[in-house]
Amino acid sequence: MSSTLRAVAVSSCAALIVAGLATGGVVTAASASPSPAFTVTPRYGLQGSTVTLVGTGDEFAGETGVFFAGVPAKNIKLVNGNRLRAVVPAGVKSGTVTVAASTTLTGQSFTVQTPTMGTTTLSASKLTFGHKLLVTGHETIRHSSSPVAGQTAALQHEASGSKVWHHAAGTPNKLTNSSGLVSWSLEPAANGRYRVNFRSTHAYAGTLTKRQRVRVLPRLQLEPVHTAPVLSSTSISGTIHPKLTGKVYLQQLISGKWKTVRNSTVESGHYSFAITPSSLGQLRYRVVSRYDGLHASSVSRPMRIEVVHRTLTLDSSGPDVKALQKRLTKLHYWDGASNGDYGWDTLHAVTAFEKVQGIHPDGETGPKVWSALNHPKKIKLKYPTAGTYEVEVNIAKQVLLLGKNGHVSHILDTSTAGGYLYTNSEGGTSRAITPTGHFTIQYKLTGTRVSKLGTLYYPSYFTNTGYAIHGEGNGNDGGNVPPYPNSHGCVRITDDAVLHYYSSPWLAVGASVWVYG
Repeated sequence: MSSTLRAVAVSSCAALIVAGLATGGVVTAASASPSPAFTVTPRYGLQGSTVTLVGTGDEFAGETGVFFAGVPAKNIKLVNGNRLRAVVPAGVKSGTVTVAASTTLTGQSFTVQTPTMGTTTLSASKLTFGHKLLVTGHETIRHSSSPVAGQTAALQHEASGSKVWHHAAGTPNKLTNSSGLVSWSLEPAANGRYRVNFRSTHAYAGTLTKRQRVRVLPRLQLEPVHTAPVLSSTSISGTIHPKLTGKVYLQQLISGKWKTVRNSTVESGHYSFAITPSSLGQLRYRVVSRYDGLHASSVSRPMRIEVVHRTLTLDSSGPDVKALQKRLTKLHYWDGASNGDYGWDTLHAVTAFEKVQGIHPDGETGPKVWSALNHPKKIKLKYPTAGTYEVEVNIAKQVLLLGKNGHVSHILDTSTAGGYLYTNSEGGTSRAITPTGHFTIQYKLTGTRVSKLGTLYYPSYFTNTGYAIHGEGNGNDGGNVPPYPNSHGCVRITDDAVLHYYSSPWLAVGASVWVYG
């Protein structure tokens, strides 16, 4: 096609488009929605809320009405020629906002939100510091109780006495689930109030729940003191969390009522009290902290103390002996009846305890033993094995440990080789040494076996060369197991202990035995 023909064709096409626009014909270049004559701020809200209409000139001059989806608004106020304020009328639905002025002006659309309501529930109104608090928010449509799903919710916190709401630290915003629920788990450090802010969307109005208060109790703990000597000073100590300042109070149960008897200033979360019991018997104490503005008052668990007044020895008897036996049982040194009689079994249990604590092992329960019973050193298995029974002989401590599932079950007094020279069964000279290493129970004998080197009572042999765990069978439990190494090489325990454990899994054939220095 020549350039002249192309020019004519383009000119003709342009003429047809113009003609079509002028006559309403179907030939058009494009169709576009007319721009709104004014803006609406905000674009969504509740019935009864106020919106602002902003034009570009004086188009609102002579205004005679504002309409939301055709429903006339109330309380219309002309701010100036291009700015109006109006209240969204009751009963209206979402739609376009129009203004009747010199002409009808069409603005932006407005979405009428559905009103909602919300509640906040706490898992506890009072809890001890360090415990978890569950805060649950629930949002529903007002007047229908239908849940609102997918709504953004924020947890807000007001510290005690602050009267200022903040976003609760460490709690992210969440969306309500299909039941309209949202929840957070947190550990409050102090008293405060919580509420949930359900934020607005185009479809649903936001809402703030009523505030719910939680009180936080400090966690008070007392270090256990099981016995205390009469007419002597004993320290009661403990901790408070969080590490507060101020005072705490020691209370004693007297005639059925708790009475404050001491106070102490807290330092770095620790406190202590000195008591001097004036009579024998059982005393009960607890510690109290008082309301400080940020934390509620709190009370520790009660603690019982048995007051004793004498050094206990062989043949002692009474309630203090019974208290001693119960404490030894708790610490795995005693496996007999807590009968209040200080017999050989009790003496050897105390001796084993003294050996572990580094106290001279005389078997007497004096001030050092009473004090150590309150805060004892613990002894552990050197070769713990889960799921089995085992024996460990600690030559350095001169104790025998019975282990179960990797933990100490019982601690027995023992006497191993004395290291001296002696004449062996062949007439030669040998040194009294207990072999070390890992062994198993090879075989056992019931009753008494008499040899040139002595008597073996119910022996359980852990080597095939004659080394055994055994008693002496003389009925003199004190002399058979002295508080020092004295045997030719065997592991000697009391006759009562041998009889008690001979048929147990610890001394069964094949059971594991560790011996170490």
